[in-house]
Amino acid sequence: MAGAILGIAAGMALSVSMISIMSGFDHTVDLSFSVVDRSDVTVTFNEAMSNKVVLELRRMPGVIEVEPVRNVSVVMRNGVKTHRGAVNGLVPSARLYRALDSDTATIEMRKDGMILAQSLADILDVHPGELLTVEVREGRRPTLTVPVAGVAQTLLGSPAYMDLEMLNHVLREPNRVSGAYLRIDDVRSSEIYRKLKNMPSVAGVSLKEDGRAAFQRIIDSGAGAIRYVMALIAAVITFGIVYNAASIAYSERARDLASLRVIGFTKGETAFVLLGELALVTLLALPIGAMLGYWLTFVVAKGFSTDLYQIPATFDLKCYGEAAMSVVAAAMVSGWLVKRDMDRADLISALKTRE
Repeated sequence: MAGAILGIAAGMALSVSMISIMSGFDHTVDLSFSVVDRSDVTVTFNEAMSNKVVLELRRMPGVIEVEPVRNVSVVMRNGVKTHRGAVNGLVPSARLYRALDSDTATIEMRKDGMILAQSLADILDVHPGELLTVEVREGRRPTLTVPVAGVAQTLLGSPAYMDLEMLNHVLREPNRVSGAYLRIDDVRSSEIYRKLKNMPSVAGVSLKEDGRAAFQRIIDSGAGAIRYVMALIAAVITFGIVYNAASIAYSERARDLASLRVIGFTKGETAFVLLGELALVTLLALPIGAMLGYWLTFVVAKGFSTDLYQIPATFDLKCYGEAAMSVVAAAMVSGWLVKRDMDRADLISALKTRE
């Protein structure tokens, strides 16, 4: 019984972790395009432009709010450790595109250095207060030495943030922006999109719906696609563990169960002896599996996370409920299969079996 309880608990843990990871992927998409990015349109310029272009965008009919941004392609170095990415220059108290930590609290931009994601800080082995070499890969391509002002557990990827004004200052290119986030009137969306596409300084225009679909395709491919395979494997393993426990229990008690039939017990009463034990084992395994699944979810979430996105280890009563239902369903199907074998068993052969 102890072995059966631990086996079914392992199946429960697998189910909890995979259902939680499936929920975590959906949660990541919702956070990206409902909490972090609250704009309607993202505009990217051909090159860093004067911030006067922001005024032009604000004057367009149907544009409600404009928030400038500057993204600079860089290679960050700390000794022999390097990372190729970008520094994102954001305005203080950003509203349309916000830097958030793992608790969805706003990461305040600082004037004394850059803010690194914890995952990026681990890659570079750098800590707050240390200096980081930043090789800019655009424009004049300067090499900068920038202090690390802080490290934060971010929601998405491995970003590096700086105050927009400070970023322009260290680059010696004041009042420059490389893009903007817009909140627009939906009624004029087609008109605004057409005007933006016709602007010679605009390299690209991305609607939130298009960006969400593209991001969904990214996480549904590669490692993201494996989650469906892993969920299927978890379901098969869970059913296999439960059915194996029921089959072993029946094999060990076949002679005793046949004896009960001979002395007058009905098929249902005989099955209750075995299936009642299976039900008790399953009920005892569920809370143990739930605790194991809690810790297993962290391990699986870390394995699925990449530099582009972080999969949070989400814990919802719905996940535990669905996992418990899947284990109970596996136990019910397993019990039905074992009962079918019991009903078809040859009593004489079972009685002749040696202990």
